[in-house]
Amino acid sequence: MSDLDFRKTTQAIRARNQAGGEKALSISLDPGGFTTEVLNYGRMHAPRADTSTLQSTMSLNELVYACIAIKATAARDPRLTVQQAVRTAGKVTYEEVPGHPFRALIMRPNSSMTEGDLMRAAIVSWDVSNPRRFYCEKEFKNNLLIGLHPLNPSLMTPKYSQGRRELLGYRYSDGVNRRDYSLDELLIRSAPAWYDPPPLVAALGATESDTAQTDYVRAFFENGGVPPGLLSYDIPLSQEKRDEIRDKWQSAYGIRHGRQHGIGVMDVHTTYQKTGAQLDELQSQTLRSVAESRICMVFGVPPLIVYAYVGLLRATYANLGEAWRGFWDATMSPMFKELRDFWTWSLLTEFEDERDIREENVKLAYDMSTVAALQEDVDALQGRARNNFAGGLISQNEARSAIGYSPTNGGDTTFAGRAAVPLAGAMSRGKGAKSRTRGSVQLTERRIEKAMQSYLAREYEKAAQAVA
Repeated sequence: MSDLDFRKTTQAIRARNQAGGEKALSISLDPGGFTTEVLNYGRMHAPRADTSTLQSTMSLNELVYACIAIKATAARDPRLTVQQAVRTAGKVTYEEVPGHPFRALIMRPNSSMTEGDLMRAAIVSWDVSNPRRFYCEKEFKNNLLIGLHPLNPSLMTPKYSQGRRELLGYRYSDGVNRRDYSLDELLIRSAPAWYDPPPLVAALGATESDTAQTDYVRAFFENGGVPPGLLSYDIPLSQEKRDEIRDKWQSAYGIRHGRQHGIGVMDVHTTYQKTGAQLDELQSQTLRSVAESRICMVFGVPPLIVYAYVGLLRATYANLGEAWRGFWDATMSPMFKELRDFWTWSLLTEFEDERDIREENVKLAYDMSTVAALQEDVDALQGRARNNFAGGLISQNEARSAIGYSPTNGGDTTFAGRAAVPLAGAMSRGKGAKSRTRGSVQLTERRIEKAMQSYLAREYEKAAQAVA
């Protein structure tokens, strides 16, 4: 298809899809639907949980940042590809479409971002916005979508019609720049707070506890490891005298004056009584572990992979690998499925007919072959290849190929316990000659071929289910 034909086809697809798409988007974002907001954190005297506050929390709490960053960083590995259905003998397989314009857009959404940057923006925005949102400004040229520009959700404000019955668009404002967007100019991912609240909102209580403990430890050491206390006198003191004594003590030994390690001097009428607790009296290990585990829990991140204290208490290299695999199985794989659905119905329809998408003639799929946590251990892979060869299930060259070695001459017909079968010698026998050896070899080869086909089908099914 020429560039001109492709442009005409894409323009026709966009016009047809937009005929009912904008109205449907407006309805889905109506009040009571996807604009349901929970701006206040539920506990008494808790801070607001709006998007700006959540973004600040991510920047100020190390563990929250680590949990979100590990998800965003891990999302750089898989490639999002376009696959076309291929039907052969009643079976449907999918092959990647090279050079597809959707793939070109995702690879380079704008002049300053890569595919990994776009994925990071999508994940971070989704986890720290309340309600959950991801906005991108669409860039068109000759009615073709050529760019995506992520927008900070804390700077986006919905615009409604009179009576707030219809969502018309959004306004972006950072205090200096302002722009109004119609719905068609934005790529929007949204979710109602009543069934998909932001994880950081649920973690605010544990986050406050974790931050308070960090602040306490810092203040404790800033004060020279001396807990707060009382100066008591065995003589009556007026309020003015109390204030005078307090000011003098602070001026001599207060933190602000840099003399917190000085020696306090008290007269015969004064007694110092400790009121605060030493660190060993706080059970800080338990308190810290509870807060950290709750934060990691809501983000679906095993504490060990972000090297949180609670995870390091029982850390080994073996369970680190298990933690990564569990992280991909329980958190990242479902997240990629959700993102794939979002990209399919919000972006792929810009380039493909929606009818073809619904009929599964074309689809999006993630290539997980570069995800280290999902790859089989090298030792296990080589051990399996050796065992299969030793058991006669695969040939020498098949075993060599499985462990990354090049084939050898005669290796295709060499199996464990016997040498290669010379094909020319077998063909030179007379037509009427019966050879139990040749029949045995052919029968064995057919069995091996069927076994390998079944094995490859199972492996392909496992790989497909991992990203399905």
